[in-house]
Amino acid sequence: MDKDTRSTATTAPMPLDEGAGYTQQRAYAGDVLYTEGMSSTHLYVIKEGEVDIYLVREEKRIVLETLGKGQCFGMTPHLSTARRINNAAARTYCELYLVENEKVDAELSGTPRLARGILRTLSERVALANELIATRVNYQPDILVYANLLYLLGIADVGKQKAESKSGSGQPVLASPSLNDVYTQARALLGQSDVHTRNSLGKLLMLHLIQIEDHQGKGKRVIFAPKDIVARARKIASTHQDQGKLDYDYVNVDEFSAMVDVDRGTLLKKLAGSEFSEDIFTFRKSEILRLLNEKGRKFFYDRKIKTPEEFTHISDIEFADQKTIFEVISRCDVYDLAKLVSSIEEETAKSKILSSLPRAKREELEFEMSALKQVDPIEVMQLGNGIITQIKEKMTKRA
Repeated sequence: MDKDTRSTATTAPMPLDEGAGYTQQRAYAGDVLYTEGMSSTHLYVIKEGEVDIYLVREEKRIVLETLGKGQCFGMTPHLSTARRINNAAARTYCELYLVENEKVDAELSGTPRLARGILRTLSERVALANELIATRVNYQPDILVYANLLYLLGIADVGKQKAESKSGSGQPVLASPSLNDVYTQARALLGQSDVHTRNSLGKLLMLHLIQIEDHQGKGKRVIFAPKDIVARARKIASTHQDQGKLDYDYVNVDEFSAMVDVDRGTLLKKLAGSEFSEDIFTFRKSEILRLLNEKGRKFFYDRKIKTPEEFTHISDIEFADQKTIFEVISRCDVYDLAKLVSSIEEETAKSKILSSLPRAKREELEFEMSALKQVDPIEVMQLGNGIITQIKEKMTKRA
């Protein structure tokens, strides 16, 4: 089992002259460079790639940190015996410099005694801290740890026999310990801060494993079914190996809009225009399958018919009537129109504009488009916004 507690790799300045003729080594992702207890004859400097430094305790692999370009590892100045005190493995393809111990000693010999003492002290403290991390790391996800804690509080609240049975309505019996009790027990049993407890409960809340309610003005209480909370938490934890991407880390468009203080319509337009990295937006598989079963494939490719009041983008021109489009487009400069049409990716909107033009003007437009080299996206956006605003105003007045 691999438990990951590492810090993020950073790029550090190269601590040696790359042209000094040091021995180089290549390693591929997963290659073990050394293991704890091996003889130490040299240290490593990362030229390219990333390396995991880890310990193995109780048959668990605990990644302490991930090092990147320019960082060095494999040296223990506080030890008299040259033995490795941890393990190292390539996380990605790596190119490494190998610096012999004799070379390191020669470099350090000219260092003031105070600096050497500081280096030895830091080395010893890092080793002790790493050992502490490895022996005290929690191997279970927080959602499972807190589900077990809540289970114990739940059966204390309603009784074990009652918690394992069903209510008269056939529904699981609900427990409702006070939120303060949960914080108190988390501090006492888990030794965790209130901030950590609040974040962990927030995860359970987002996963719909619990509810938090103000109970008749007597303070907040945590509502859940003790009978199945642990089983549900274990199922979620077992199906999400990457704990950084659990459902509780996802946000909907409205929450995203509030976080960045940008209108949701603007965010959706930028998404449609491929202006965001794909990993910013994710899609819930269960929700897609539900909509597919209920509404069919047509739901995903049919666009919602918009009213003039809803027009916000030039692509909405496909919902405008031909007469209004002609009235607005006919007044536009052909060169400006060519810049706009060439930048529209939606074929429906593009064909709606072209079909609204007389043949002569359409031919002139197509000629201008063929001669275009580069278009300013800001200018094009302003042109599109101006046209769709005029169309919106005309259609609204007629309605």
